[in-house]
Amino acid sequence: MRAQRAEAEAPFYLDDLIPQLQRTLALLAEIETRYEIERDYLESWSGPSEVKDQHLAELERHHRANRERLNTCLEGMRLIGRRLEPAAPRRTDH
Repeated sequence: MRAQRAEAEAPFYLDDLIPQLQRTLALLAEIETRYEIERDYLESWSGPSEVKDQHLAELERHHRANRERLNTCLEGMRLIGRRLEPAAPRRTDH
């Protein structure tokens, strides 16, 4: 119980969200690239069209599910970001 309170009371700054946002966007880019490569491969595959269509449909389902999960994460981060005040500027000594 005490740990939950400490987490709830711990300050959270927008700067803390940036690395998570970058990782999520990188995953999204990777998913998109992999999807395009696999789709191109399947579209040029010379196998039976029925099997090809099944594989394309499965690929599309997986792609859509992965995108939805990442979009949900991004939306959560967006909502958190809207509630946060920008972190105080960090002092850098030159």
